[in-house]
Amino acid sequence: MDILSPVTIRAAHALRAAALAGATLLASGCAVFSPVQTDVDYPAGDGVRLSIDGLELRNLALVVPEENGTAVLIGQAVNSGTSAVDVTFTVQGAPTSAAAAIPASSGDTLSGTTTRVEIESLPAAPGDNVELVVSTAQAGENVVTVPVLPATGYYEGLTTG
Repeated sequence: MDILSPVTIRAAHALRAAALAGATLLASGCAVFSPVQTDVDYPAGDGVRLSIDGLELRNLALVVPEENGTAVLIGQAVNSGTSAVDVTFTVQGAPTSAAAAIPASSGDTLSGTTTRVEIESLPAAPGDNVELVVSTAQAGENVVTVPVLPATGYYEGLTTG
């Protein structure tokens, strides 16, 4: 009996080690068929992006306090060209459009503490999506569907309504 005791203990240790190695191999294979998120290009913000000739618009969204209120267009405009780009933003059904001049070699925000791109009487409520027409002389008219966000959280205080 004394001879079997060390053999049984060694066998139990070997069995535990084999089980641990098997579980490690199984667990490490779980991610084999899962895509890595950084391999998928996606807008990592609240808005959408639009690439047109001479201009890259990122994280475009409209912030509005209520339906038919004055909306503020947020996002970043990147102009990597050597001359300024004049852009007009229009939403179907809104009585006015908004314009912005994007300086050459810049990556400015569309609406910040000193400037605002506003569209009056936006015919949409927070939670809706609207078609925004982005027009430049170089690229013509381009339509993109943008979300309408409420003026809450970090957008609180951005609108005047």
